[in-house]
Amino acid sequence: MSAVPPLEPALRLAVALLHSYWVLQDPVDQLSVARLRAAGRELGLTELTEPLGDADLPRLRELRTRLYQVFAAPDPAARVATLNEVLTEVSAGTAVEASPDGTLRLTPLPRPGPIGPFAATVTGALARAATTGGTDRFGVCAADPCRAPYLDRTRAGRQRYCCELCNNRAAAAAYRSRTRRA
Repeated sequence: MSAVPPLEPALRLAVALLHSYWVLQDPVDQLSVARLRAAGRELGLTELTEPLGDADLPRLRELRTRLYQVFAAPDPAARVATLNEVLTEVSAGTAVEASPDGTLRLTPLPRPGPIGPFAATVTGALARAATTGGTDRFGVCAADPCRAPYLDRTRAGRQRYCCELCNNRAAAAAYRSRTRRA
């Protein structure tokens, strides 16, 4: 059993970006600058989200797709390789910095560009989560047709669904399948 990654604000912002596309929503793509700015205000990360504009949406969608590939990779080694590729794309290296509580952490140095600091921060948060809990804690929802990414923060490390709705839908489908066979 691996450690549970802390739910730091940057990690929550990464999850908000990833969850802006979900097949169970209408429309499925709900990524907007307003949504990211609202998440930034809620999480105290306005310095990352306020500079974003509508012209940045295509690059943000590309980032979301690349981060999703980390979660959807078939095994831990592929997740690490994909995460490293994304880190290389969005950062110009890493630096060690002290967090407010005095602990040291690795932080990617953003590449210049409109979404550079945002991309480096959310990707760095996923990298820290991977180093804390392992990439086994990254997954995609097992409920059809969902496939939304999730970061398993359960103690046992056995999460299979992105949310309670998908868990309930899968349980109901399994029950119906069992009762039809009986």
